[in-house]
Amino acid sequence: MNRSESERAALPAGFVVCPPRSAEARKSIARPGSSGTFLVMPARAVDSLTASVRVGDRTLALLISMALALAVIPEIINFLLVKRPLDASPLESMGTETALAGLARWALSGALLAVASVVMLMRGHPNRHITRLLVLLVALNLAYVVGPKLPGPADFVKIVLANVVILAIWNTGARVAELKWIPIIVSVIAGYSIVGGLLIPEYMMYNIPSRKAIVLGWELAGPFGHSNVLGNYCAVAFTLLPLIVGLRWRLLCGSILLAAISLSASRTALMAAGLVLLFWAMCRIQSVVSVRFLGTFVASLSLTSMAIVPFLNWNPTSFTGRAEVWAESLDIWQQAPLVGIGFNWYLIDAQAASEVTVWAFVGTGHNLVIDTLTRHGLVGLAVLAPIWIIAIVATRALRATNEQMAFFGYLMAFFLAATTEALWDLWPNISLFPISGLIFTVLVLARDDKPVEGSS
Repeated sequence: MNRSESERAALPAGFVVCPPRSAEARKSIARPGSSGTFLVMPARAVDSLTASVRVGDRTLALLISMALALAVIPEIINFLLVKRPLDASPLESMGTETALAGLARWALSGALLAVASVVMLMRGHPNRHITRLLVLLVALNLAYVVGPKLPGPADFVKIVLANVVILAIWNTGARVAELKWIPIIVSVIAGYSIVGGLLIPEYMMYNIPSRKAIVLGWELAGPFGHSNVLGNYCAVAFTLLPLIVGLRWRLLCGSILLAAISLSASRTALMAAGLVLLFWAMCRIQSVVSVRFLGTFVASLSLTSMAIVPFLNWNPTSFTGRAEVWAESLDIWQQAPLVGIGFNWYLIDAQAASEVTVWAFVGTGHNLVIDTLTRHGLVGLAVLAPIWIIAIVATRALRATNEQMAFFGYLMAFFLAATTEALWDLWPNISLFPISGLIFTVLVLARDDKPVEGSS
C-alpha cells in the first residue's frame, strides 16, 4: 500500500446519495473501509428525512402566522369599529374592545390551541434541546406558582395555551430561518397602517394632531393601541430582514417598515433601527471585524444597559417621564422583593389606587427589568435572565452569516427598546408575544443540525 492509499484508508467511510462518475472505474480495486467504497444512502431514507424537515418548517411557519393573526386581527377589528380615543393610554384603548373583537380573540386563541396541540403530539425532530425547553417552561410557570396571587380561570387558560405553543415549537425543531415570515407579515401590517392613515386617519392615528410627530404630523398606531407598539413591531421585524431570500423583497419590506417606524413617531424604534443598520454596515467589513464578536459585544452591551439605566439617579422628567415610573415602581417592589406584588398589578391594582394612577396608568414599568421585578420579584427575574443569555449563546452558534446578522441585530434592538419599554410576554394572546416571546422561544430552541448518533 503506497502513501496515498494509506491516507485514504485512514478516512472514515462516507455516505453519499450518488457516487461520482469515477466510482465504477475504481470499484474493482477499492477495499472495504477505504475511500474507494461508496455507500449509497437509501433513497427512502433521504426522502423521509427531507420530508420530516419540510413538515417541521411548514408547521413552524403556520404557528408563527397564527400567533401574528391572534395578536393583530382582533385589534384591526376593534379599531375599525370604534374611533381611537385621542391621547389615551394603552389600557384605555384596551378598555374599548368591542364584542366582535373579543370574540375574534377567543376564536383565534382556540384555533391556535387546537393546532399547537396537534403539533405537540406529532413525531418531533430528533435534535432538540430538552434543557433549554425546561428553562423556558420554568420561566413561564414558576413566577405564577410562587407569586402572591394565583391566576384566575381565564388567566389559567392563557397559561395553558402558552405552554402548549412552546411545546409545539420545540417539537417542530424550531429552524430560525422560518422567522422570515415575521418581517414579511409585519410589512403587510405596516402597509395597511400607512394606507389607513391616509384614508381614515381618525381610526389609525394615536393622536390628531400629534405632539411628538417626526414626519408630516403623523403619530401612526395602525391596528394597535399605541403608536409605540406599531413602531416596535416594525423595528423588530426590520432586524430580521436578512432572513428573507431575495434582495428585492428585502428592499421592499425594509422600505415599508422604515416608513412606518418614522410615521409612528417612536424615537426608541428609530434608534433601534439605526443601531441595527450601523451594525450591518460594520458586518460588511468582515476582514476588519468578526460578525460573531461584534454582535456578541453590542448585544451584551444593550442587555447591560437595559439592566442598569433605570437604577441610575435620573430627574423624574427624564425619558419623557419614564424615570418617575422606574422610581415609583421600585418603591412598590420593595413591598415584596422576592416574589413581587402580582402579575396583574399594573393592569388592575395600580389603576384602582388613585395615588399611583398618575404614573402607573400606562400599564407597565416602562423597562423590562423594572416591570419584571415589580410583578414577579427577584424570582421572576432569576428565571427570565437565563433566557436572554441563552439567546446570545444560541445566536453565536448559528452557522449562516445572514442568520447571525439578523439575530444579533434583533437582540441589540430588543434590549435597547426594552430599556424604555416592557417588551416581553410569553402569553400568545398578548400583542407583544410575536415580537418577544415567540422569537426568543424559536431562537433558544433552535435545533441542532448535527447528525444524531446511530442514525443513518
